[in-house]
Amino acid sequence: MGAGTKCDPTRIQISDISNTFEDPLARSVRRRLRLDGIESGIPVVYSTEKPSDVKLLPLPQEEYEKGNVHELGAFDNFRVRILPVLGPLPALFGLHIATYIVCDIAGKPIPNPLPVKNRGKLYEKLARDLLNRENQQAGGSIPKLPISEQDVAYVFEDLHRGRSTIPPHPILTRPQLSRWNAKEPLTTLNCVVLSHQEAQLLQDHGGVGEEVVKKGLWPSETLEVVRTRQKEATSIAQWEL
Repeated sequence: MGAGTKCDPTRIQISDISNTFEDPLARSVRRRLRLDGIESGIPVVYSTEKPSDVKLLPLPQEEYEKGNVHELGAFDNFRVRILPVLGPLPALFGLHIATYIVCDIAGKPIPNPLPVKNRGKLYEKLARDLLNRENQQAGGSIPKLPISEQDVAYVFEDLHRGRSTIPPHPILTRPQLSRWNAKEPLTTLNCVVLSHQEAQLLQDHGGVGEEVVKKGLWPSETLEVVRTRQKEATSIAQWEL
C-alpha cells in the first residue's frame, strides 16, 4: 500500500489485503482486486494512520508547457500528480517487506500476522464484555476482572493473533473473550478469542471447550491449538518472572 500522506512509523502493519480497512488509500486497490474475484490471500504492508489534510501536489506550469504531461505518470492511465511522501516511510515499508520475504525464503514464514495494533477502545470493549459474561455465569456482581486490560490485549493480539481461536482462525468483526474451561479460574492461559456465536455455543454446552470439540461441534485440531497457546502463555509468564 502507499506511504503517501503518512508520517507515523509506529502505525505500519503487515496484513492480508482483506484486512486493510484502517487505510482509506487501500480502498481502490481492494475494489479493483474484487472485480477480478480476488478478496484475500495477498499479504501487504500498510499504515493504519489516517491521512492528514493534504492534497495531490500541483504540477509545475513549465511541465504543462513542455507538453505530453501524461508521460510523467509512473504507469499508463496513472495520475501524473502525486501525494506528498515523507522519505523514511517508504524505506520502512521496504524493510517490513524484506523481513517478511526473508523469513518466508528461510522456511520460517510469519504465521497469521497481527491485523491491527494500538486498538485501545477494542481492548476496553473486550474487557467490558468479558466482565459481563463472568457476572452472568457467576450469578453475582464481580467488580473487577482478575486479569488486566494489558492482559486482555496480550491474549487477543499476541496469544491468539487477533483472530478466532477456533480453526480456520477467521478475523472477527465482533470478537469476544471467554474462558476455555468455565470450571477453572480466569487467567491468560484459560482465555480464548471467539465470535459471538462461538461464545454462545460454548456457554450452551457447559462452558467447557473440550466438551464442545468432543461433540464434533468444533474441529478436532482446536484442542491442539489451545494447548499450544497455553504452553506459549506459560513460557511467557515464566520469562516475565
